[in-house]
Amino acid sequence: MPDALAPEHFVDWNEQMILRYDPDVFNHHPRSAVRWVENKRHGHVIRLLDAQPDHRILDVGCGTGYILSQLPGAQRFGLDLSAFMVKRAQERLGKNAAITHGDAEKLPFPDASFDRVIASSLLSHVLHPEQVVRELKRVVKPDGRVVISVCNEDQIERGMNWARRLGLSRFFLGGERQPKVYNVEYHLHHFSLQRLREVVAGQLSELSVKNVPFVFPVHAIAVYSPGA
Repeated sequence: MPDALAPEHFVDWNEQMILRYDPDVFNHHPRSAVRWVENKRHGHVIRLLDAQPDHRILDVGCGTGYILSQLPGAQRFGLDLSAFMVKRAQERLGKNAAITHGDAEKLPFPDASFDRVIASSLLSHVLHPEQVVRELKRVVKPDGRVVISVCNEDQIERGMNWARRLGLSRFFLGGERQPKVYNVEYHLHHFSLQRLREVVAGQLSELSVKNVPFVFPVHAIAVYSPGA
């Protein structure tokens, strides 16, 4: 493991990646195709979560709080490793959610304390995905629900190669003056639905999976119950 990714340096490295590749760019990207896919992904995460107004909801790796801001109820909690993202989430949500600066591998919450837990586009950016999944399981209630979204990276790479061959890179991937839509440097793990199933195996029970978009799925969104 490079020194920059050693546990004692990981927080600083993550902050550098956040400042270099703003994850919130997908929500306001100049290319409509990129925004459409991201809106579809967020919409399915929210629908599959099936959050109710009386639920306690935790978004692990909440970023700027974009998904949390669209969920019901007053018991919304977010956690992010980036101090910059925490500040932006607090600015977005104000008193409508409690945003915590913390590590997804050591969630600062009691066992079985949330009805709904989200990990959206998180697992490829953490040091130990299996440990994060253990923590998601620990903090969700026995009758609760966990929703995990991951990139289908093989599919994304096929799409990028296809766009380049057809001369459509600027339309789908962003040009020199536009934010890029895929940054391998910030992805520590090569994810797919199969890889997600390997990480989750023995910890959570899969209820359903949604591929987004349906025609050319670049994201997989899986719903779990805490039973293995």
